[in-house]
Amino acid sequence: MRRRAVRRKAVRRTATRLVAGPWAVWGAVMLVHPSGVTRLVCGGGPEPRAWIVRLLGARLVAQHGFTLLHPTRDVVLAGAGVDVLHAASMGLVRARWPRYARPAWVSGSTSAASALAGVLAAPQAQR
Repeated sequence: MRRRAVRRKAVRRTATRLVAGPWAVWGAVMLVHPSGVTRLVCGGGPEPRAWIVRLLGARLVAQHGFTLLHPTRDVVLAGAGVDVLHAASMGLVRARWPRYARPAWVSGSTSAASALAGVLAAPQAQR
């Protein structure tokens, strides 16, 4: 019975890392090549400034890089909380600056997806 518990824990940590890895890579792309990301996301519409995209990329690298190193339930849930706050803030950006509605929608949606994926893959609580 103990072996199964250890195995399940290892599988959940691997799942957590498989979720965090692509988000960390996406953050690195945003950090290194913000103009390419904004062209892709904005589809010819108004683009946010490069420093904003780099800042968001740095957040993703830090958040998901930490999760890769420490794939614990608390770390994953804290990251999901940050993602939810970011998604909510993008709703405010859409309302305040409607011309940036598309990049705000994409950023908020992907952040919400990251939060959901993290929660679903998070390791189980310790008993």
